Order: sequence, then structure tokens, then C-alpha cells
Amino acid sequence: MKSSDRINSKMLPDEKRAVFSLSSIISLRMFGLFMLLPILALYSETLSGNTPLLAGWALGIYGLTQALMQIPFGLLYGRIDPKLTIAIGLVIFALGSALAGIADTIYELIAGRALQGAGAVSTAVMALTSDLTRSNQRTKSMALIGVSIGATFILSLLIAPILHGWIGVVGMFWSIAGLALLCIVLLYTVVPDFKRKKNNDVLNHSISFELTSSLCNPQLLHMNFGIFLSHMALTALFLLIPSLFRDIVDLPLEEHWKIYLLVFVLSAPGLLLTIRIISTGKNILRLYRSAIMVVAFGFLLLAIGASSYSIGIVVALVIFFTGFNALESMMPSLTSRMTCSSKRGGALSIFNTFQYIGIFCGGALGGYILNGYGQSGLFWFLSTIALTWLLITAFQPVLSLRETLEVHFDPTHDSYPVDIIDKIQRLSGVDFVTVVRDHSLAYLEIDPSRYQASELHKLLKK
Repeated sequence: MKSSDRINSKMLPDEKRAVFSLSSIISLRMFGLFMLLPILALYSETLSGNTPLLAGWALGIYGLTQALMQIPFGLLYGRIDPKLTIAIGLVIFALGSALAGIADTIYELIAGRALQGAGAVSTAVMALTSDLTRSNQRTKSMALIGVSIGATFILSLLIAPILHGWIGVVGMFWSIAGLALLCIVLLYTVVPDFKRKKNNDVLNHSISFELTSSLCNPQLLHMNFGIFLSHMALTALFLLIPSLFRDIVDLPLEEHWKIYLLVFVLSAPGLLLTIRIISTGKNILRLYRSAIMVVAFGFLLLAIGASSYSIGIVVALVIFFTGFNALESMMPSLTSRMTCSSKRGGALSIFNTFQYIGIFCGGALGGYILNGYGQSGLFWFLSTIALTWLLITAFQPVLSLRETLEVHFDPTHDSYPVDIIDKIQRLSGVDFVTVVRDHSLAYLEIDPSRYQASELHKLLKK
């Protein structure tokens, strides 16, 4: 057997299979949600008991239950089989879709949407992606998932009107339930299996300890605050984007997708450059701050008058989404690398909870500012958010990110090398050992501040 302190910079076959299958699962699930956005408010008008307030609840209750269930599902991930955690969430999501499909009143629709949101599997999917990929592939993996979600959003806007004409909203809800069940099939037939062994020094901490340790970690606090601010700003921005497209760009609602597609394409090179830079592991904190600066610049352009011109709006949005997409690809990966596997589910669940709270606050606070101070006031508010976020990063602690090493075993061995694995997982700085490829390859998740390479080399030479 042999070890490698530097691992291949390209994705391994198992990693590719894991990333593409998991991104397919989350994209299929999100497709069912995105295609409801342009039609759900109008559909609610046909239901008994509907009011504008209740229609708003039907649209927004999903985000609220998502936020409430992120932590429970994240904690569940670390305590039962990871695939079972995701499957449970998908079943709940499918049941909520079915309930919404048979709804005759606005209250039944709200209940169905709430149950949909309760199937909060995004934390578990991200954690499983982290567990099935090495540290130098996680940013690329998270970015691929993010890109697939972005592409799904655009595709859903194109397909939703067609599907509505064919099968109606009720048929769409039942189709969403079917997609959730298809995701379960993909989960158990395509996503690779793995066995995770804990270091003997890593104890099965209580739930309160796991949450407290994540909330008190200075590095994680910065990531949680960052995802909160970024999604608060994004949600508030979308209070104005549709009206800008309609009034300034002079584009009807059904054609807004053309600008979204243009902005997505023009901002994609920035995302690809980010992935390439961060995969080297160098200047990550500088890149993080630079992306926030780009976001702030996009908002400032809108605040000082770019929003009065079609080309100004497009340029500002391209700049904003260049920085925003870079941050979206970085922050989940950095969060996963700041924690050991035993606490990763809890850390990512808190991270996602801050994200959904940010979405809620962006809508509520953005609406309040827009109502009281107008379009200019909201743009200056968004600029202030980004500049404040940039200022906070001046106090960001030096990043301490966990890394992954490879240990290869002779695949011709008839028995699983339990002895060696047990000894490896007791080495200083080795938090977890993940065995894959029919036990011929192991990934060691290490804390570089405590890991001693000489100990592993000495053990493998015995």
C-alpha cells in the first residue's frame, strides 16, 4: 500500500459519479419548485378562501419550513445512514407535493407547501457531496451543483408555461411528486456507497454540543453571516429587477428570461476563474474579499444611476452575479472544510438556516425600505450591506481548512485491512477515514495543524 500527500487535481471517476448524480437529484427537486414561481400566485386565486395575504403565505411558507428543518436534517445526517436521511426528506417533499395537488382551499395549499419545505435535503446533499469528494475538489463540486441549479432555474422559466398549458397546476404538482420519487431511485442506484470510520478521539457529542461548537467557531460565524447577507441582498434586489426589466428595458414579463440567460452566460467566466483559483488552495481569503468587492461595485453602479439605462442594468447585474456566483461556489465549500466530518452536518445545517433567514429578511426589510425610501433608497441599502460585509472581512481569522490525503491498498487482498485502518484513524490530526472503491482506496481527512506525515509514512512502512 502507499500514501500520497498530494492528491490528483482532477476528479476521480467515483467523485464525478457522486457529483453529477447528487447535482441531478437536487436539480430535479429544485426544478419542481422553480417552475411554480411564475404561476402559483395566479393559481391561488382559483382556490376557496384565498386572499392576497394567504396567497403570499402559500408562496413563502416553503422558505420558512426550509429554514426550520435545515438543522434537524443536518443533525440526522451524522446519526443515521446519509442516503436514508436524503430519502426521508424526498418522501416528505413528495407527500407535500401530493397534498398541494389535491388542495381545494388556500389553506390546504399552504399546508402542502409547508410540507414540501419540511423535506429540507439540501444540507444532507451538500454534506454527502463533501464526504464523497476530496478537499481540493469540493469547491468545484459545490460550484457544479450551483451551476446546475442556476441552469435549472432558467430551464424552468422556459418550460413552466408549456407544462401549465398541457397538464395544469394540479398535474404539475403530481409531476413534482414523481420527480422526488425518481430522485430516490437515483440516490440508491447511482450515488456511490461509502463507509465512514470515526477517529477514536472524535466522540459522539450531544446535539447541543455540536450546534454550540459550530455557532461559536469564529470562522463559521463569518461564513454564516456572509451567506445571510448575500441572500438578503439577492432577495431584496429581486424586488426591483422585474420592474426594471419591464419599465426601463421595455421587455414583457414572459421574455425576462432572455436577460437572465444573458447575465448568466456573461458572468460564467468569473465563476470558472474562481473555481480554478480556489482549487489551488492559494489566496482563498483574498479571493473571498475580492468577490464581495465585486458585488458591492455592482450595487453601487445601480445606486448612482445605472438603473436608468438598459445597458447599465445589464452591466451592473453581470458584475453583481460575477461576484455573487463566486461567493456561492466558495462559501459552502469553505464551511465544509472548516469542520470535521462528525460536525459537518450540523455546521452546514446552520449555514443553510442563515441562508433561508437571509431570504426572508431580504424580502421583508427590502419591501419596507422600498416602500419608505423608494428605488434609490433600496439600492443604497444594498450597497451598504455589501460594503459592511467587506469591512467585516477585515477581521476574518486566518483560514484553517481541513485537507484530504489518499491511501491506496492492494485490491488483490482477500480481506478488509481492519488493523491498518484502525491504526491510521488513531494518528494525530486524522479526523476521519473514508474507505471507497471496494476498500482499495481510503481518504484521510486531516487537520493540517495537528497532522504529522511522518507518523503515517512510518506506519505504512511496517
